[in-house]
Amino acid sequence: MALPPIDPALGIELVAERTVRRRTAAVSVVVPAHDEEATIAEVVSESARGLAALGVPGQVVVSASGCTDRTAEVARSAGALVVEAGIGKGAAVVAGVKAADGDVICLVDGDVRYFGDPPLVPLLVGPILDGIADATVTDLYWRPLYPQLWLCGFFAPLAGALLPELLPKVGSTPWSGQRAAVRELWPDVLPEGFTSDLALLLHWNEHAVRLRPVLADDWTNPQRPKPELMAQEFELLVAHAVERGRVARDAVPSLGEWFESAHRLMAGYRPGEHDPREFEADLLDRSLAELRARLHSV
Repeated sequence: MALPPIDPALGIELVAERTVRRRTAAVSVVVPAHDEEATIAEVVSESARGLAALGVPGQVVVSASGCTDRTAEVARSAGALVVEAGIGKGAAVVAGVKAADGDVICLVDGDVRYFGDPPLVPLLVGPILDGIADATVTDLYWRPLYPQLWLCGFFAPLAGALLPELLPKVGSTPWSGQRAAVRELWPDVLPEGFTSDLALLLHWNEHAVRLRPVLADDWTNPQRPKPELMAQEFELLVAHAVERGRVARDAVPSLGEWFESAHRLMAGYRPGEHDPREFEADLLDRSLAELRARLHSV
């Protein structure tokens, strides 16, 4: 049977000139920080250097979240505006954005050290000021395996099944806290804890015209395992999909069974026994196959 032809330019208005427009905007860098006394001065300094590189009016706001050390004092000495926030990253982000006066908000974690040039702030904000993005998230080169397990075993299969349009917008490290967006894309309410990162992505997926990943350079931050976080993200992602009619509510129990299976697959990794890249590829195949079987059985 002959298939009908597909016009490759279907729906595209072809023009012979640049159509995007550069934004003129003030930029606020918001740094959520909980007991980051050791790194906060460097983060503030690098953020200020990034603002200078952009050549735009700007400020650095440190949102001190339930700190018990000298984070706030050190941040003020480094030149930041400091606001006090409730405990939890989401609470810190909301308080920081509320206190900021920029037209574009850039989020940088209080414990990250970035070694690339340009610094993180122009890397994230530049595409927004250039008019080619409304929101950005860093696509980071990541050495430890755990986030890759999270990506291959959990996020890519589940988001790919429930919100497939999200995957190409967020790159290979959608968990990254380093991101930026125009002010109107920052919600007034976020989950208090670390699920705020995923909540922001889901919000931007719906409201940003152009959410894009940006390639980042070498970096480091402390390893702080959060064993309960993936289950919380599963609940958030599935609830979001149910509310928007992407999956039927009666499929939730089967998805829960898939999550437990995917968790066991991820827990099967053994350093020195498995090749990380081969394990990641096999994990993605097996987790995706299990998810499809669960959804087809509903």
